Amino acid sequence: MKPINEAAARWAVREDAGPLGPDDQRELEAWLKADPRHRGAYVRARSQWVDLDRLAALHGPSNSPSDPLPVPIPEAPAPVRSTVSRRQLVAASVAAIAVAGGGFSWMLWRGGRERYTSGIGEVRRIALADGSTLLLNTDTEVTVQITHERRDIRLIRGEALFEVAHDKARPFVVTAHETAVRAVGTAFAVRLESTQVDVTVTEGVVEVAVPAKEAGAAPGAPPTLHAETKRVAANERIVIARTGAEEVQSIAPAASNRQLAWREGQVSFDAEPLAIAVAEINRHNRRQIVISDLALAAMPVTGVFRATDLEGFSAAAAAALKARAIPDGDVIRLEQGTISQ
Repeated sequence: MKPINEAAARWAVREDAGPLGPDDQRELEAWLKADPRHRGAYVRARSQWVDLDRLAALHGPSNSPSDPLPVPIPEAPAPVRSTVSRRQLVAASVAAIAVAGGGFSWMLWRGGRERYTSGIGEVRRIALADGSTLLLNTDTEVTVQITHERRDIRLIRGEALFEVAHDKARPFVVTAHETAVRAVGTAFAVRLESTQVDVTVTEGVVEVAVPAKEAGAAPGAPPTLHAETKRVAANERIVIARTGAEEVQSIAPAASNRQLAWREGQVSFDAEPLAIAVAEINRHNRRQIVISDLALAAMPVTGVFRATDLEGFSAAAAAALKARAIPDGDVIRLEQGTISQ
């Protein structure tokens, strides 16, 4: 019963930190249904919260009314732990001692997730406590929660490269939209866009849980379960749309290096349409490039550019495509060269 009680205590602490998200709620419901003993342990764990406010009051107020998760400064090589309120510390103690029989749980003590972000035009490396590293591309946000049982990463926005320390006992799971990527010891990148998730593996093998809708779901309803798992190996890629998944595709090392050129602060193109190249470099800059017409947008661009050098890219593209780069306040307009001077 001890593992069940400890799991119930963890759920109690997670719920106290704030409303569960859709994925966590489904995970809780599945856990409750898995064994009749789970619900009883869960009810007992929740009952421990009745007097927590009174107990916390004896220790005085917390340092912060909302106990926000701080964003670690870029220079910090190691993760910064979330601020933990007195109430959370009392809660962890009560749950661990009363529910788990006296064994203090490290996960309970830590409480909520850690949050990391990168700014526009910034590439940031994060060293995790388990030995794994995260490399965040421009304008990226992730949350991290490492427990005795698993390493749980959520990609909120942007793109990240994960170099995973080998640990079979604790799966490393990255969630983006409704897609989950599971790895043990490998390296892979995940890019989150509004309509899809792009997973590229550079080392080892990952398992990608592809979302699918339940039978009878209403049109337009979001996926609610993982119905299919695909294995993606080194030099392979899969793109998962919100409506389904593409097949696993082989990707040449050169193409993979171009796709991940942002690791070195660069963007690399090989005959991509100008519109795609501009969209990519715009991600790295507050100023933006605007293309004047569809014909120009479809022209191919080849080259390696510094991701934050908007002027250099614009000048090079204009010269190669016989167009003009015209600064206009907060934007640079790329126009056909035939437009009158």
